[in-house]
Amino acid sequence: MLLSLVAVALSWAFFGPTFGRYRGRPSLHNALYSLGLLLFALAVSAEFLSKLLGAWNPFLYRLWYLTGAMHGVTFLGLGSLALLNPKAARGLLWVLLPFILYGFYLVVSAPLDFSQLPAPYAPSGKAFPEPSLTSPRLWTIPFNLLGTVLLAGVALYTTLLFWRKNPLRAQGTALIFLAALVLASTSTLNRFGVVGLEEAGRAIGVALLYLGVVLADRSVQYAGGRA
Repeated sequence: MLLSLVAVALSWAFFGPTFGRYRGRPSLHNALYSLGLLLFALAVSAEFLSKLLGAWNPFLYRLWYLTGAMHGVTFLGLGSLALLNPKAARGLLWVLLPFILYGFYLVVSAPLDFSQLPAPYAPSGKAFPEPSLTSPRLWTIPFNLLGTVLLAGVALYTTLLFWRKNPLRAQGTALIFLAALVLASTSTLNRFGVVGLEEAGRAIGVALLYLGVVLADRSVQYAGGRA
């Protein structure tokens, strides 16, 4: 419970300054990072509240699944792409939008069966029907895969690209890469039944991500009206 509370506190604490930077100096990458951190904060908050209540309720479960299980890294990954290439990130976002809306529809409309969960507040998607085109459980796979590849892949590429040209930016994206590895590892372990590490992994991952975003953002030159 203590680690869960730490993860919740860090998530909201890091979302605020990130959104503040977006409002002060609007950019696509800060908008996407802010949205990603907001969804992350909502997901860990929903999970923490379910533990306090002793079990999931339909609202908290659907909120957790949409913001965490399905889109925990989607917008963070798009934010990393926008840091490197805003035009490509904007185009990909428009391509993904119909699928994002369809996933939202499935999460809010699919039937729930909490008896399928291994524990009353387990962070598992098994309360939804088995994976299919009309079940949210299928759609977590492409969203998480894409988000993780973008978050880690673009961060690693940018780190290597700017290691000598812009050390500050390279240091920031290196931290983002490490954050992606931590978040992906804890999520993967959970899928294979290794539980108990999620809270620590999320707290460490979001802290690394925030520090990386701050460093990378400081290295970017802003121009009036730039996306």
